[in-house]
Amino acid sequence: MKKFYTVLSLFLLCLMLTACAGVKRYSPLTAVVGGQNPAVIDVLETERSKIDIPETTAVTTLPRYFEVVAAAVSASTTKKQPEKQEPVQEFFTVKFVDIDGYTAISVQSVVEGGSASEPPMPKTRGDLIFRGWDKDFSNIQSGMVVKAVYQKEWLTVRFFDADATMLKETKVRYGETATAPAVSDRGEYLFDGWNTAYDNVTKDLNVYATYRVSKQQEILSLTDALSLLEVSENTIGLPKAAYYRKEYTGSLDIGNIEYHGNIVYGNFCDMLPIGGYGFSTLTGTLMLYDETKVEADEYALKLYIYVDGEEAYSTEISRLGKSKNFSVDISGAKEVTFRLETLVDGFLHYGNTSFVGGLVNTLFVE
Repeated sequence: MKKFYTVLSLFLLCLMLTACAGVKRYSPLTAVVGGQNPAVIDVLETERSKIDIPETTAVTTLPRYFEVVAAAVSASTTKKQPEKQEPVQEFFTVKFVDIDGYTAISVQSVVEGGSASEPPMPKTRGDLIFRGWDKDFSNIQSGMVVKAVYQKEWLTVRFFDADATMLKETKVRYGETATAPAVSDRGEYLFDGWNTAYDNVTKDLNVYATYRVSKQQEILSLTDALSLLEVSENTIGLPKAAYYRKEYTGSLDIGNIEYHGNIVYGNFCDMLPIGGYGFSTLTGTLMLYDETKVEADEYALKLYIYVDGEEAYSTEISRLGKSKNFSVDISGAKEVTFRLETLVDGFLHYGNTSFVGGLVNTLFVE
């Protein structure tokens, strides 16, 4: 046994000597133990402890691509679409007010396209009767104010001749028909009915008789037209103090022709409705009378004739005793307006309305 341990010790010694023979260098390490003087530890580097790190080059990584193939997906796996929403309904305010247009009777919120509900109203108020509302309140498309309508139970209807002479005044209930008076022809001018319907009366009415020229009559004088037709007076709004239209009933000798009547003078602008009579021409004479007693004043006459609102003729005379004839085409015209102005020293004549000249023998001709 003692021999065995001797051999083992020699073997281990050989191994140690072999290992020590390969040492080339060492690196000292300094350690501090317990804050005392440093101890030097020698670390030996052997061939086995060496690590060789091979040199490498940069590696470029190329992008990788993947092909995606579409596949049919069952309806049960698709995303559920949102349900379509119904449009939001809009509401409008409908306000019912009394006859004063202000006092609220009912205020309602009505869906677009719907109808408001009619509020209850008293059937009568003194001599007034409730007739309904001033607007339709079905199929509402916007906000609105609806006003109550009251009417008189009894209404007045007056019938006038063409020259504004009242022929009859009568009372009728709301919605009923008035009874017109009997009217006779006036010479060669035939009665042609009334200018306004008087059945289903819903308000007070003034109704005028109309006339037409008989087939045998081919000429209508201006003076007759002014008494037979419904004339619209002062259509340009002359000053009230200056407006006047008169007829001269004396005789005049113009160009060796003597005229009796059919002479109109003054400051006026009046319209005559002539539609349907078949007139084709308007003729006449404008003259400035030479027998005026106001010799110190300088007189002049201006004449304008309008056909259906458009100026068709105009002239002016300023010398006493002078006259101008005129002829105007009125074929198919619905209305003719005469505008005559009397001037004194260049200004519209006020005050004294004595005859100093005017329209002479003015005729509507078929």
